[in-house]
Amino acid sequence: MQAPKPDKVMTPLQAESFQFHRLGGAIVFGLLLIHWGWTLSGHLPNGLGHLFPWFSRDKMKKVLEDMQPLLKFKIRDLPKTSALAGAVHGLGLTVASVMALTGLALFFGISPEGRMSTPVHLIESIHKFMATFMWAYLAGHVAMGVLHQYIGHRTLSEMFNLIRK
Repeated sequence: MQAPKPDKVMTPLQAESFQFHRLGGAIVFGLLLIHWGWTLSGHLPNGLGHLFPWFSRDKMKKVLEDMQPLLKFKIRDLPKTSALAGAVHGLGLTVASVMALTGLALFFGISPEGRMSTPVHLIESIHKFMATFMWAYLAGHVAMGVLHQYIGHRTLSEMFNLIRK
């Protein structure tokens, strides 16, 4: 996605794509705000340490235990409450939150002509840098879901209610 540049005319497709990106980002920001509100109000069954185990030796030990089979190229069907699943989701939530916050700053910091102050340029750089991690996270998440389904864990079937009981 390219932001408007001063003194450069965008094509109609570029301009509409940028507006769609801005609107989509604002919606994601709102959804993340709701999610954080829900999470921080005590609705996370295993607490914030489940999503962010990096600050606890015991929680990190559980994450590393969950990872041992992966190091031997064996994929177990871990419960949704596993330490590894929580840590991975915490990473995704962190990246998405940074993207949303920097995107919100850009939403208000870029003029219609594409002019930005120096701090907004720095925020744009952070937003673009984090986008790489967001794409990697999304691609990896989908790939692992497909892999789990393929080896028989029915992860996607359960997620999208494809199993008829």
